Amino acid sequence: MFLLYNLGVWQTLTILLIPTIYLLRRSIKIIYFNVLQSILKRRVKFSDCYSGKLKYVGGIDISFIKDDAVNACISLVVLDLDSLETVFSRNKMIQMTCEYIPGYLAFRETPHISKLLKEVQEEYPMFYPDVLIVDGNGRLHKKEFGLACQTGVTCDIPCIGVAKNLYQMDGCLRDDEHKTAINNLKIPGDKFEIRNKDETVIGCALRTTAASTKPVYVSEGHRVSLKTACEVVTKCSKFRVPEPVRLADILSREALRQLEKK
Repeated sequence: MFLLYNLGVWQTLTILLIPTIYLLRRSIKIIYFNVLQSILKRRVKFSDCYSGKLKYVGGIDISFIKDDAVNACISLVVLDLDSLETVFSRNKMIQMTCEYIPGYLAFRETPHISKLLKEVQEEYPMFYPDVLIVDGNGRLHKKEFGLACQTGVTCDIPCIGVAKNLYQMDGCLRDDEHKTAINNLKIPGDKFEIRNKDETVIGCALRTTAASTKPVYVSEGHRVSLKTACEVVTKCSKFRVPEPVRLADILSREALRQLEKK
C-alpha cells in the first residue's frame, strides 16, 4: 500500500485496473466463443456422412517450444489405413494468437489446423485425408463440441477425437467405477461407453493394443459415428496412441529439436 501511495493517483489506478481489464476482456471473449460454438454446433453430424471407403487417415499434433506458450510446430501425417504406411507428412512453425482457455481449446488450435489442411488440399489433393484424428476431444466435452467437432465442422472433414486422459465433468468422473471398467478391458477393441449427466453417450474408453493397459478416449468429431471412430482408431493403432497422431507428435517434436540446435 505504501508503494501504491507513492506512485501517484494515475499510476495506482493503472495498476489496479489492469487485472480488471484483463478479466473483462477474457469474459467478453468467452461470451463470443460460446455464441460461435452454438452456431457451429448446429452443423455437426455424429453419424457416418462420407462417401466411399476411408482410404487415408490423417493425424494432427501441435508441439510447443519449451517454456513458450506461443511458438509451436504443427504436424500432419497421412497414412494408408490398410497398410499403415505413411503417404504424406508436413510440418510448419506457427504462432498462437489466442490464449488457452479450458474448454475452448478449439479456438486456439482449429485456425492453424484449418490452414494446414487447406494447403494440403490445394497442393497435394491426392493425399488429402478421408478422415482426420486430432489429439483432443470431440463430443466428449462439456458442451458436446470439442476440438474434433469444431475442426470437423470448420474444415468439413470427417473427424475423430482421441484423448489420452478423461475429460472430467458432471456425471463423467474418473472414479472407482470408471477404474474398474478400465480393468475389464482385456483385448484390443474392448471399450465401454462414457456418458454425461444426462446419460447421453458422448464417447468411449477404448483399449487399442494388447500391450497397452491404459485406454484412450474416443469420441465423434464430425461426419463419423462413434462405432466407426472406434474401429478406425483400433485399426490404425500399433501402440496406445493411434499411429497418425503418434507419428505427427514425433515429427513435430523432432522439428523443434532441430530448431533448438540452430
